[in-house]
Amino acid sequence: MAIDVRSLIEEALLELCNEKPLAKISVGDIQKKSGVSRQTFYNYFRDKNDLIQQIYLDRIIARWKTVDSDLEYYDSLLDVFDRYAKYHHFLKQALSMNDQNCLREFMIEYCKKFDLKWHQLYYGSEPMPDALRFATEYHAVASMSLTIAWILSDMPSPPHVIAENIARMRDAGLSQLLYDKKGSPYKLPDAD
Repeated sequence: MAIDVRSLIEEALLELCNEKPLAKISVGDIQKKSGVSRQTFYNYFRDKNDLIQQIYLDRIIARWKTVDSDLEYYDSLLDVFDRYAKYHHFLKQALSMNDQNCLREFMIEYCKKFDLKWHQLYYGSEPMPDALRFATEYHAVASMSLTIAWILSDMPSPPHVIAENIARMRDAGLSQLLYDKKGSPYKLPDAD
């Protein structure tokens, strides 16, 4: 059975976060914990922030890595918020780091790019209007900023509450621009 080196390195960083602050963890610490050489680490990651971003992609938003027209928005969002809760200790530390290529900026940019692709797929083959593009970027930044604030404030609301609120706000804010053709992708499962 082949060793998944990427996962081994990711797991080492997550374990180290329980031993000392993320900001104080070095690539050398990660190498020692994972048992990989410096060269092996750099074969997989540019630096520690790249590793942090990859953990976010692989372990937290795995369902959001591919733009899919069949995406069940609320169910996928709830899954992510449950993962935010599971990885809260790691995320809070990562989001407190504001250096170059930080997770905070990565999350916002990733959300904007994903939403633009998904809304274009949902909208159809014709280019989306400027108003929809603006509203998409606005809601992506607003949703992610709210999410980051929620994580940093120790998640005062349960994951399902914040997921429902984000879905409702997107439904209200985008309904006239996006849903004329197919109905809202943001409706909650129990909504009529």
